[in-house]
Formats: sequence, structure tokens, C-alpha cells
Amino acid sequence: MERIPGWPSAWAGTWVAPDGKTVRLIHEDCGITVTVSPDPDQPPYQGVERVPGTCHVDEQGRRYLEVEAGVPGIGPTYRLYAAVEGVAGLSIAPADVDVDRLVLHPSTSIGLYDDWEDDLGVPWAYPLESLRWQAK
Repeated sequence: MERIPGWPSAWAGTWVAPDGKTVRLIHEDCGITVTVSPDPDQPPYQGVERVPGTCHVDEQGRRYLEVEAGVPGIGPTYRLYAAVEGVAGLSIAPADVDVDRLVLHPSTSIGLYDDWEDDLGVPWAYPLESLRWQAK
């Protein structure tokens, strides 16, 4: 897993899933922070208010933003994978892609000391539905 220099600033803003789940990505002096709420008009889930996110690229070249949803370095984690929708389906999103074509696909990873529960220690993340950009 390679660390890359930041999440593109154009990708900051409000992202919403079909069920209303809202993820806000905010660029700040210290990097990017993430807030997750059940709906654009509701307060954030407890523990997911302005959590730092780090940008990485996986072995397949997919860019993602990782959020420590538990204890840093132990987990669980919440990842937002950036993809582009095209005629041929989904592909890896380059940093200069327009947000109107971008889709964020969430995934979770279990923490070091969690058991194998259905929600992997991050119940607020489910259901895992793709997010589309709504606004800055």
C-alpha cells in the first residue's frame, strides 16, 4: 500500500448515497477530514466527526481515502475508493477527473481486536452504497 500526496482538492465536498448517507470531505491545513451522517440534514454519527483521512493507492492502482474508524493503527477502517463511470463500466479515477463522473465506493476492514461481526465494527457504514458528489 503506497502513500500518495493527498486527496485531490476538487474531490472535497459532500457525497451522498442513495439511502441518504452523507460523507463530507473537507480540506483543512492538516489534510483532509471526513464526517459521516445518516442524512444531509442530520448530525454526524458519533465518532465520525472530522476524522482525518489519508490517501493511498492499492496494489491494483486504485486510489482510496482511508479513515481510522477506531483506534489509529488498530482499526477498524473505512475506505472510499474513487472510480470513474464510463461506457465500459468502472475504471480507476485519475486525479484530474471531473467530480460529476466520479463515484466513491466504500468498504470496511475489521480492526485488530474485533470479532467477525457483520458490521466489522463500523455499523454506521452499512449498507455500503456508492456515493455521488453533491456540492462543495
